[in-house]
Amino acid sequence: MEAQFNFQLRQQNDKREWEEIEVYYQTYCDRTTAIRYAREFSKIFNSEIRMTQGVNPFKTSGIYIYENAEPNL
Repeated sequence: MEAQFNFQLRQQNDKREWEEIEVYYQTYCDRTTAIRYAREFSKIFNSEIRMTQGVNPFKTSGIYIYENAEPNL
């Protein structure tokens, strides 16, 4: 089932609240695909990702994803 998912990116040194960060990407897909996108965005941009579902991302709780691009050895 497809739904609208919204993605916000926040760098480690960015101290703004999530409500102040613009939505960078919106897509219609299933939840599994949206989570895969969020994990990839996190790796590519080395950022924490907030993923929300629905038309109003600022009034919805989200999931927060941070994937470390480099493995810790």
